[in-house]
Amino acid sequence: MKRLNMTWIVLALAACVSERPALRPEPPAAALDIASVSTEGPLTAVRAVQIALAGHPEVRAELARLDAIEAERVQAGLWRNPMLGLMALRPESGGRLAIEAGWMQSLFDLFTRPRRQARADAEARRARSEVAMRLLEFGYAAQSAFYDAVAAAARVRWLQAELALDDEALSLQMRWTQRGLGSRSALLDLQLMRDERVHRLHEAESDATRARSMLAERLGLASAQLLVLPEEIEPVDAATLALAAAQSRALAQRPDVAASGAAIEAIDQERAIETGRWRLAEPELGLRLERDAAGMAMVGPDLRIALPWFDHGQARDARFDALSREAVARDEALRRRVVLEVERALALLAHAVQASEIAERHRARAVEAEVLSERLYRHGGSDRMAHIAARRALIEAERQRLDARLALASAQIALQRALGSGAG
Repeated sequence: MKRLNMTWIVLALAACVSERPALRPEPPAAALDIASVSTEGPLTAVRAVQIALAGHPEVRAELARLDAIEAERVQAGLWRNPMLGLMALRPESGGRLAIEAGWMQSLFDLFTRPRRQARADAEARRARSEVAMRLLEFGYAAQSAFYDAVAAAARVRWLQAELALDDEALSLQMRWTQRGLGSRSALLDLQLMRDERVHRLHEAESDATRARSMLAERLGLASAQLLVLPEEIEPVDAATLALAAAQSRALAQRPDVAASGAAIEAIDQERAIETGRWRLAEPELGLRLERDAAGMAMVGPDLRIALPWFDHGQARDARFDALSREAVARDEALRRRVVLEVERALALLAHAVQASEIAERHRARAVEAEVLSERLYRHGGSDRMAHIAARRALIEAERQRLDARLALASAQIALQRALGSGAG
């Protein structure tokens, strides 16, 4: 079965947004037509991810956030607008107006501009990593919903097949009972079994409807009616990775790890801006013009500096010390969790592979037993009830294989999530 490398899709989408030359609103992309899903045959896991990333409104919202991030980076490099002050005074005895005018520009903005840009870059890397992480989650959710919907529909079909066998066995047992060849209790047992199967079928149909609706929701569609699902879950190619290599790969490429590192850097840059000598002084430089009522004018530079009498910056230092310790501790906790998630995902994937292999072999034996039972029944070597029992065993083996394949697909998705990638 083909696997979709969602990392490349996310990077391509992000690149498309980051290369937009103008920071202006664009009309939203047209919603994906649900009819286009059904005309291309049954869905696959790859196609489900493509549809989710291409047409889900939430994905477009995340991509629009990238434009906002770029605008914030541009804004961080701009200087604060200069302040113009103007005052006119009229003498009580009359005469010409006395005018005071001043133009001030913040030197704090000038000297901290590189740090503000570095902080904005760190914040942008953190935000882009968060967007990439959410886009990957859209892909993981679409895959999970796809496999759940296929499995739910298959369970309905197997229950319907078992119900048909119940009807066949019940009809046969009823004829035996009428002829005195079977007991009434055996007939009642079969009737109870059929009633229980009908109840389970109704529950399975409800679960299948719910799963289809959830799949449509994950794909960003308005209805699930035209979704065409495959008959069964295709075998998933399990990834074979060494534990140490997989853990290193996850730490290097997971978006949340990158976001955590960017958050630490952003705090360091914010600290450099808010705790230096320029933050205490907050200097402003400009020109000042004064003209008195007699017409005498004076022009000269104007400098304003804040005197740190009340605020010496100790509280800000303590605050950023605490924020830095918090960010470092959270980053360490995240890295430990990532390493553990990869270890757990690989272990569960190994168990799922073994269970799937066992289920495949069991199903092959059940097919062989059913073929043999049918041959014996045709040649009078066994009765019809024995043949029905063999068919029931085959259906149970099919159900076990379905559950094993679903577990294997879920384990593969869990490994993708642990690695932060769509590739196995």
